[in-house]
Amino acid sequence: MTSIRRGRGSEASRALPLQYWGVRRVLGDGWSIDLYGDWTAERAKGGGTTWCAPGRTILVVPGAPWRCADGADIIASLDAHLPPGPTLKLGEGGRGGIGHRAAWVYHHDGDVGSTLHGYTFIDETYLETVFTDTHSGDLRWAYDAWRSVTRSAT
Repeated sequence: MTSIRRGRGSEASRALPLQYWGVRRVLGDGWSIDLYGDWTAERAKGGGTTWCAPGRTILVVPGAPWRCADGADIIASLDAHLPPGPTLKLGEGGRGGIGHRAAWVYHHDGDVGSTLHGYTFIDETYLETVFTDTHSGDLRWAYDAWRSVTRSAT
């Protein structure tokens, strides 16, 4: 198994298998995300891109630009279009060029274990990312990936 070392010092330089370090993936329009493991991308029906790994999918859809609306209005609009009954709603302040982030989390019975609908906002646009895990209700990987979404100047 291939491994790499990061940083200096005994704690930071431990060798870890390559699969445990995120690979920065380009999502388009300046957006990118850190994903761990083997992922493949394909065009989604209705626009956007679907990223797939065993038991996990991420649907990436650029949000519509907005003007003359504040964050509360935008969040209320998104909330109205999402499925009812989320297990959790989460909002976070941004950093590194990100204005703020918002997420709705759902735990399901049946084939789909959990879903995180994540939104990352900058200036006058946002990126929607829908993370689905069919193996378990553990969405730690989805939270990490959602929080890694950034946008560079295009």
